[in-house]
Amino acid sequence: MTSKFMKLSGQLIDKLTRVSALPSPHHTDLIQKVSVLKNELLAMGNSKEKFETVLDQKGKWLLTSYRDGAAIVELMDQLFPLPLLALQVLEWRRRQLDCCVPLTSEEYAKGIKIAGRARDITFAVSLFNESGKKRSQTASVYNAMMSAYMYNGLTEECQSVFRDFVRQTHCAPTVASYNILISVYGRLLMVKKMEAAFVEMRKQRKLSLSSSSYNCLIAGYVTAWEWDKMEATFGDMKKGEVEPDAETYLLMLRGYANSGELSKMEEMYESVKDHVGVNRGPLVRAMICAYCKKAVEGRVEKIESLLSLLSGEEKYYPWLNVLLIRLYAQEDILESMERRIDEAFERNTCVNKSSIMRAITAAYFRCNEVDGLVEFVKRAESAGWKLCRSLYHCKIMMYGSQKRFEEMEGVVNEMGESNYGIVIKTFAIMCKAYKSHGMELNAEKVMGKMLKHGYLLRTPKTHLPQLA
Repeated sequence: MTSKFMKLSGQLIDKLTRVSALPSPHHTDLIQKVSVLKNELLAMGNSKEKFETVLDQKGKWLLTSYRDGAAIVELMDQLFPLPLLALQVLEWRRRQLDCCVPLTSEEYAKGIKIAGRARDITFAVSLFNESGKKRSQTASVYNAMMSAYMYNGLTEECQSVFRDFVRQTHCAPTVASYNILISVYGRLLMVKKMEAAFVEMRKQRKLSLSSSSYNCLIAGYVTAWEWDKMEATFGDMKKGEVEPDAETYLLMLRGYANSGELSKMEEMYESVKDHVGVNRGPLVRAMICAYCKKAVEGRVEKIESLLSLLSGEEKYYPWLNVLLIRLYAQEDILESMERRIDEAFERNTCVNKSSIMRAITAAYFRCNEVDGLVEFVKRAESAGWKLCRSLYHCKIMMYGSQKRFEEMEGVVNEMGESNYGIVIKTFAIMCKAYKSHGMELNAEKVMGKMLKHGYLLRTPKTHLPQLA
């Protein structure tokens, strides 16, 4: 549940804790200056001593020219993808006592947020406590601490910080604070508490709700599979003063994908497909999963179109590959199915669901590819995949239909030595195979074996095994 939630709400966290920027002209000039320094720092590689030497020689202006902390915040922001380096900047900044420029609340907030992203929650708490001693605990600092706890899955601690925040007299929770709280309740599937927090936020006259607030609520409903409430909230946005943004539509798209509402999913996708790409991998995979679960016309083409959006991804998802194996099996596209099976073997993916194995078997049966099935079973057995009796029965039927009776009987012997054993259906399939080719004597011998195994002698009613 945690991983799914983080995929759903992780993109909202940056928006919730973003500090206010400088006026555009000044900010542009600052960005350019800081970018030059950042490049020099990155050129130092992994040498901490050289890194700090550059800061000592060329970074003092960060403090003297921008005593409000904007320059340090900007540098840490630019180093955000490398949180450990960003934290080195903050540690250097804390040691610059000779400049007589105390850390600002925005510097503390940025440091806490980055420490959370670096999974160094101990350092984040240390900065939070230090900001309290320096009387710098503003709303942005509280929000950053809540965000750090939330990012690291410490939901109880996040709620505790919010309760402490509410008790303060010098600052009060902001929209971002409530958004984080709503997201936390969404993670815990506490729908009623999530709704109560949203209602409480709306009662605060000083707070102006944004699309992010509604997005957090919708994300919670998607996580809890509350589809009706998800749609109702979306409808309220379309009718009210806060209009849906791109993130709202993407959340609705995910919701429709998860709920299997393919027509609504496709309609929503047409509205936002320009926003769906490599950086929206989880959403694309959710749509692929939705198509895999329902046999709709043209789903293979639609899925392959979506797969093209993931072409830049290097990460391998075993569950997605297995879904595609089943898809191609159900559609009798053997070449694509075998290509996905080969990839699963190469990446040591182990399939342990009988339904997937039966789908593969059925595809080989319908395409009359017994040799392909035999080769697959050998590889699957070696790889530890879950075998099932249907695999053996399918081979018996296919060998029988092709008059390869010696190989058919070999499969029966193989079954007898396996954990599955020979059952009445096994004899029935053999009996039908012989009878269909006019080999009545062989059929009678099979019926004799049935008696030997303790089965009542009767005319077997042979039906094709349920393979898929």
